[in-house]
Amino acid sequence: MNETLEFADLEQVYDLLAEAIDQVGPERETLLLAKLSLLLAHHIPDISLVSEAIATALANCDTAESIGRPGPDL
Repeated sequence: MNETLEFADLEQVYDLLAEAIDQVGPERETLLLAKLSLLLAHHIPDISLVSEAIATALANCDTAESIGRPGPDL
């Protein structure tokens, strides 16, 4: 069983997220992302996985590669 999204599905998530951000506008982008993060975290039964995902996202915010479309490793 595959426990991660296929790359094509990840691309679709990126597109859906970009569209949602465009719909709410920059003034509500942070609120949208916070709500989405909590909704998705609710589906993960292990706090260590959520913590690891937050740490990975945070670490990748400091790299030039994080500016473009995310790859499977974010």
